[in-house]
Amino acid sequence: MVKNKEPDFKWSTEDVEVDLEKIRLDLNNVRFQHLSGKMPLTEEKMDELIWKEKTTKSLYNQIVAAQKLFEEPVLNSNYIVREGNRRIVCLRHIKQEMKDDKLPQIPKNTFDHIKCKIIPEGVPEDEVLVYLATAHIKGKLAWPAFNKAKQMYDLNSKYGYSYDEIRKTLGMGKNTVKKMIDAYNQTDRYGKKYPDDRGWYEKYTYFNELLTKRDLKVFSKLQENIDKFSKWVHEDKFKDSRNIRYLPQILANESAMRLFEKYGFNEAFNLIQEFNPELNSKEFKQIRKTIEILQGFSRKELIKTAKDPSRLQMIEKLKREADSLLKDLESLEKGKE
Repeated sequence: MVKNKEPDFKWSTEDVEVDLEKIRLDLNNVRFQHLSGKMPLTEEKMDELIWKEKTTKSLYNQIVAAQKLFEEPVLNSNYIVREGNRRIVCLRHIKQEMKDDKLPQIPKNTFDHIKCKIIPEGVPEDEVLVYLATAHIKGKLAWPAFNKAKQMYDLNSKYGYSYDEIRKTLGMGKNTVKKMIDAYNQTDRYGKKYPDDRGWYEKYTYFNELLTKRDLKVFSKLQENIDKFSKWVHEDKFKDSRNIRYLPQILANESAMRLFEKYGFNEAFNLIQEFNPELNSKEFKQIRKTIEILQGFSRKELIKTAKDPSRLQMIEKLKREADSLLKDLESLEKGKE
């Protein structure tokens, strides 16, 4: 188990020149594990998927321009890539284009052998996962949120790492770790329940939004409510994960809920806007915050204000501005008559 914020491994990687032809992609890479149940993932298929990504083309251009790698891939002792699959895919495509005489500016044999970091044979898999997590979760080479959550989920469920151990290792808040693991677990549950949704893993942001919103804490405590939420997600009731930020207001309004379940978010949102002007107005959003501050004004602040002329002046100014605004509104109403 990892007990310190910085992992204290009893091993280190070794720098080795490896023949590019001997290097194999990691078919168990966390970024593609969600595809394993949908189709057989082969070396060729993984190469194709990585090559289609926008960031791969950008990396390819960097390597061609520099005629070198800026960071060594990390391999296990069998030359399977544990970190750097995208780099290897770029090099393979560069080698093929060099063979086809499309990159004459790059000297022949430039990428025949690649300097790599090799993880020693026999290193426990959980230590490898932690090593990768420090690079892709807390490090500069960040994974998408779903992949980060999957890595944390594996450390917790497969290898018994506690939330606190993961927190210390990755320098994250314990509550954040728990919420991300919970959101991954619910996303995985969703994917198994709705196998027709090929992009099920992209729904992670929906479940993360649900589980991190304070106003939905009571709602999301019950699994039956999360299952109901999953059904809404599958039926495309939400057009964007950000819609979920307004779910508390919809849940609190019976008419809005009926519209939501029948038609979806947009119709329900149009209705709740009538009762919540702050939803589509910056000014009323600030007014709402001011009201909440006044409602929560502590006795301690009241005592300070009563004794402080500058504080009293500010409260009086607030009242004058509110009175002035009401007068302006009354004038507009009379003008309509």
